[in-house]
Amino acid sequence: MILEEFVSYYHKNKNKKKQVKEVLLNWLKIELSNFPQNNYQKVLHNELILMEDDSVVPKNKQGENLLNSLIRITTILEEKEFESWTNNVKPKDFLHA
Repeated sequence: MILEEFVSYYHKNKNKKKQVKEVLLNWLKIELSNFPQNNYQKVLHNELILMEDDSVVPKNKQGENLLNSLIRITTILEEKEFESWTNNVKPKDFLHA
């Protein structure tokens, strides 16, 4: 549920030339700054905390697992984007004339 929410947010906000991890941090800042209204927001608030320096820190072991899962999904998204980019590139595109 939380991963789906992030992926949905990412797809809506990826055109801003930001790295996937930057989009994740922005999403977490937004979600943790607002009062939780949905179940996934309640889980985020129970497991993670937004520090004064805008870093996100787990509150407990479950929060650590959640944060690690979110970071892994960013890696998967980066790999998928790179894979789709390389499908459209040919070796000759890297040769200089």
